[in-house]
Amino acid sequence: MAKAIDILESKQNLKILPVFVSTDPQRDTPSQLRAYLKEFDSRIIGLTGPVAAIRQMAQEYCFYFKKVEEDGSDYLVDCSHNMYLLNPKMEVTRCFGVEYNAEELSEVIGKELNRNPS
Repeated sequence: MAKAIDILESKQNLKILPVFVSTDPQRDTPSQLRAYLKEFDSRIIGLTGPVAAIRQMAQEYCFYFKKVEEDGSDYLVDCSHNMYLLNPKMEVTRCFGVEYNAEELSEVIGKELNRNPS
């Protein structure tokens, strides 16, 4: 994502606000989330909150997450790995899977933003 944002900003002069939503609020405190995302790119904003709020968001944006119990008290969170392009009204204009590389992602996002400027 960071490389795609770099391409959009440098080659297309577009500004993107990347947001990451945690599906594991039990472990992802705001400070832990901030430290984790800083490892990828300091521009990414991390969001977390109560499980009920994340479930509501998952329903509204059609993504999946589920806590999977492991041995002992450990667990994993299985989830869809989608990226959504939202307009200023927070409406989804495009959904991207993991199959896009940075160049492809930046090209498609640029076309979408130029087609629907805000």
